[in-house]
Amino acid sequence: MAKLKYLEPTDLLEKIYATLCSEYEDAKHYENELDQEEIKVTKARLTKKIFNEFVVDEEYFLTMNQETFNERYHLYEEDFLKLIKECSENGVDYDTFLQIIDDLIASAKFRLHAFEQLTDEIEKLHETEEEEDEEEGPDEEEEEE
Repeated sequence: MAKLKYLEPTDLLEKIYATLCSEYEDAKHYENELDQEEIKVTKARLTKKIFNEFVVDEEYFLTMNQETFNERYHLYEEDFLKLIKECSENGVDYDTFLQIIDDLIASAKFRLHAFEQLTDEIEKLHETEEEEDEEEGPDEEEEEE
């Protein structure tokens, strides 16, 4: 199994991924338009099911607080869905699939960390400005009078 940093794969994730890969393979053998439409719907649902099955920091994407999800992963949602689709469509083995998804999660984590750093720096600057204002404040008032 791939060495993952963030993604916590479940047994169900592997089964759903195998099923989705199978759907892409099966689709090649059906010519009937109704069958193709049913397979298309199944692939879309399985793709979303895989996405919802991702677990990071002991939280499923499906049950993650909406605000938390939006802050951390919403920006990457289309990328996740595209990776799931392309990996399963091309039969990428499960361990490689996990590593690819873990790398995208890492990108989301690094982005979040960068914004947290920015927020910390802004807070420090504001604190420094407030301290300087407090130190300068009484002297300036005396000079104005």
